Amino acid sequence: MNSMILKSLGILLVSVVEEFETDTWVTGTVFSLVECGRDICAPLAGPLGRRLSPRAVVMVAGGLVCLGFVTTSVSSNILQVALSLTLLIAIGQCLANVLTRSSLGEHYDVNGFALASGIARTGSSIGLVCLPSLVQLFLNTYGWRGAMLILGSIGAHLALSGALLIPPPKETGNRTTGGYQLLSHTSHKHEAENYVNYSILAFLRYICMKMGGALDLSLMKNLDFWTITLIVVTIRFSQSAWYIYFVPRAVAIGVSNEEATIIVTIAALVQLVSGILGSGLVYTGRGTSTSIMAVSVTLVAVSFFVDPWMTSWWPLFANAALFLSGMGMVITLVDVMVKELLGVDRMASAFGWMGFLSGIARPFSGFIPGWIYDHSRSYNTAFIILGAIQTTSLIPLVIKRLKTSVPKSLSPH
Repeated sequence: MNSMILKSLGILLVSVVEEFETDTWVTGTVFSLVECGRDICAPLAGPLGRRLSPRAVVMVAGGLVCLGFVTTSVSSNILQVALSLTLLIAIGQCLANVLTRSSLGEHYDVNGFALASGIARTGSSIGLVCLPSLVQLFLNTYGWRGAMLILGSIGAHLALSGALLIPPPKETGNRTTGGYQLLSHTSHKHEAENYVNYSILAFLRYICMKMGGALDLSLMKNLDFWTITLIVVTIRFSQSAWYIYFVPRAVAIGVSNEEATIIVTIAALVQLVSGILGSGLVYTGRGTSTSIMAVSVTLVAVSFFVDPWMTSWWPLFANAALFLSGMGMVITLVDVMVKELLGVDRMASAFGWMGFLSGIARPFSGFIPGWIYDHSRSYNTAFIILGAIQTTSLIPLVIKRLKTSVPKSLSPH
C-alpha cells in the first residue's frame, strides 16, 4: 500500500503540475506531505491500537485511504489536493502501516519474524511491479482524475485486510510497557482519588506520567532506538524523493513516461528478491541484521552517487535495480532490528516515534529535488545530495560494529 500510494503520485506528478499550472517543487512537496503526515501521526497508532484493537483501526484506515483518493480526484486547486492527501490518505496509511507491522511481530520470534517480514514485504515489490504500468494505463485512458478514483477503489481493499488480522494471544499477570507498570483498574481509581487532594501541579505531573507511559517516551533514552531512527529517517527521505522524482528525472533526459514506468516495473522484481534474500540470511543465521543493514544502506547511497552518469535506458534500469535492491533489504531489516534490539512490546511505539521523527524531514524530500530542478533544469545535484544524506546512517552502524569487535580482539586467546 505504501509503495502504491507514493509511486502512483510520482507517475501522476507531471499531469497534476500541468493541470494546476504550479511549479514542480510545489506539487512535489504536496505529494511528499502524504508520507510526512503519515509519519507525524504515527505515535498515535500504538495507543489507538491498544484501545480499539488493531483490526478495527486498520479497517477504518482503509476507508480513509479510499475517501482520500476520491476527494483528491474532484479537487479544483493544489490546496485541496494537499488537504485530501494529508488529512485522509496520510492518516489512514499511518494507522495501517504501524499496526500491521507490530501485529506481525507479536506472533514470531526474532528469526521467524525476519522471514515473515521479508515475505510480507514482497507486497511492496509486487506493487511496484504491477502498479506503475496500471497507473500509466489509467492515466492514458481516464486522465489523472479517473486514475485517482481507481486508486481509491484499490485502497479500499485495506479495510478487508484489516478484518483478517489475527489478535495476539492474551497475556495474564502484570506486564510492563516502556518501563511503566500496567496497574489494575482498582489501582487507577485509588490513584485518581489521591491526586484530587494534591495541587494542580501534582495532578498535571500525574497526567504527564500517564501520557509518557502510553506513548512510551522512555524510548528517547535508548541508544539503539536512535541508531535505527537515523536509518529510518534517511531511508524514508531517499525513498520519497526517488518515488516522486525518478520518472520526471528519466523524462528530463529524454526517456518517455511509459519507458520510465517500465524501468520501475522491471527493477521492482530485483527488490522482491533482495527483500527475501536479506530476511533469509538473518533467518538462517548467515548474517546479522546490523551487518546486512550496513551493506544495504551502502547500495542505496551508491545508486544516488552514480545517477548523474545514467543517461540511457539500460544504465537507468541497472541503477534503479541497485537502488531498489538496497531499499528492499533496508525496509525489511528495520523491522527486524526493532524487534531484536527493542523488544516486541515496544514495537508499535518505536515505529510510531520513528515515523514522527522521519515525518519532520519528509517535506524536504519533495522540496529539495524539485527546487534544484526548477533552478538548474537538472536532477544531478539533487541526487548526489540524496546520496550524501543516506551515508550518514552508516555512522552509528560502523560504531556499533566497532564496539562489538574491539572486545573480541583484546580478549586473550
